[in-house]
Amino acid sequence: QGKAGSSRRQTAQPRAADNSHTMTARLKKSRHLRGQVSNGRGRIGKHRKHPGGCGNSGGQHHHRINFDKYHPGYFGKVGMRNFHLI
Repeated sequence: QGKAGSSRRQTAQPRAADNSHTMTARLKKSRHLRGQVSNGRGRIGKHRKHPGGCGNSGGQHHHRINFDKYHPGYFGKVGMRNFHLI
């Protein structure tokens, strides 16, 4: 009963993260493309961080079709101004 190797359950040890779903490094596309210049992204139209601009940029310029089609009335004013003059 009071022995060091008793059958009482010890406190649970934290488990190691289950990495069974992660891909092995040797099978990744980046390993296959190692040594290539542009990593499969093309030399001319380069892989840039935000090629169209960040967020809602270009709504009145190069993204106008998208804004007009999916967000009509996004730009402009509507209604009467109400100055709180008291």
